[in-house]
Formats: sequence, C-alpha cells, structure tokens
Amino acid sequence: MRVYFRQMRFADKIFLGSVAVLLIYWGIILVIPDFLGPFQLMYSWLVDITLLIGYPGAFVISFLGNATILLPFPYVGVPFILGGLWDSPLDVFVFNPWIVGLVAGVGAALGEMISYLVGYSGGALIDENQKNGFRDFVHKYPKATPFVLWFLAVTPIPDDVLLVPLGAAKYSWWRVFVPQLIGKTMFLTAIAWAGRIGMDWIGLLLGGTDINNAFTKSAEVIGLLLVILAIYLMVKTDWSKMLQSG
Repeated sequence: MRVYFRQMRFADKIFLGSVAVLLIYWGIILVIPDFLGPFQLMYSWLVDITLLIGYPGAFVISFLGNATILLPFPYVGVPFILGGLWDSPLDVFVFNPWIVGLVAGVGAALGEMISYLVGYSGGALIDENQKNGFRDFVHKYPKATPFVLWFLAVTPIPDDVLLVPLGAAKYSWWRVFVPQLIGKTMFLTAIAWAGRIGMDWIGLLLGGTDINNAFTKSAEVIGLLLVILAIYLMVKTDWSKMLQSG
C-alpha cells in the first residue's frame, strides 16, 4: 500500500487527501450539533457586510468569491440578499436588482481571471502533455470554447475546472473574460431578482433560517466534494485522446 501511494501522481494524492479530510469534517459537524462550519460562519459574516456596504460589497465579495481556487465561497448570498432587502419603515426595496447583478457580475468575472492567471503562470497540477493536448483541443474547436465559458459562468458549475487549463494553454485572456463577464452578470442578476421575488420562500426551500441544521451542514460538504471531483476530473482528462477521438 505504501509503495502504491508513493507511485501515485501528485493530483491523485491531493484528491484522496481532500476527500478524506472532508469526510472526517463531515462526521465531526454532524456528531457535534453546536459546531458551526466555516461556511456557516462565513454566511453570517456576508449578511453583516451586505447590510453595511451595499453595492461595493457586492463587487468586492463577488470578486473574492470567484478568486478562491478549489474552495467554493458562498458569494451568491450577497446579490440574493441585496436584491430582496426591504426597508420596512419606508416600505420600499433598498437596492436595484439590475445594478446589483451588473456590479456583482463585473467583480465575479475579474475574480475568475485569478484561476486563468494561475494556469497561465504554470499550472502545477497539469503536466506538459495535458497542456499541449488541451491547447490542441481548443484550437480544433475555437467556436465551442467561448460558449462553454459562458455556460459555466451562467450556472453554479465551478469555472476553475476550465479556466486553469485555458490559462495553461495560453488561451487569449479577453476570449476568457468576455464570456465570463456576460455569463456572470446574467447569473447574478437572476440571483438578485430571485431575492427580490422570493427571498422568504427560497430560504425555506434551502433549509430555513437555521444555519446549524444537518441539511445545511451536509450541503456545505457535498458542495465541496463536487467541486474537488470536478477539478480532479478536469486535471485527469487526457485531452490528446479526446482530440484524436473527435
């Protein structure tokens, strides 16, 4: 077993180690009812920041939320809360969902460029053969790449799984940024309007206001596992074989 572990690639070791740590963490937060995970604490902090600084907070936190590689950051809570924030004494909504979506979208798109720069500067988890294979794949399907970038941006699917390899393949930065900007703005505008239309209903659907329940804790861990799995599969993909089969 020890010899086999030594022969494993670095990416495999990182993947197995991450999964093991997450499973241990999952057990701890379920066994100890009062234990608050980092993302639950972060969510409470995001609410406070949102109420304090408004539009600038949407930009800054969206940037930070997308600049974190491998770690899902619950930044979408900010445009959601801003979109549905109601001023009871004045009997009006405080923020405009269209502006919230635009500001948050710009911040999110700029944050995602960190993943691109990481790949551009080296991409330690991607070996040279994979970089060359991915570069050839992009060159063979130039029209598909911007659409995939937009699709990832307009959905909750982690963008890092594609942006890091694109950077490693030296794909043009503006061809990455523009689809990301459009997709992120569309996605976060929809999130802001979701907050405007049904903040209370969606909150109940996602487990209510109790951030310490088992459903919320498990959702946190499952989200992390899915992100790690997606990135691992992207790193392990042999793009040269995909190109030949295509």
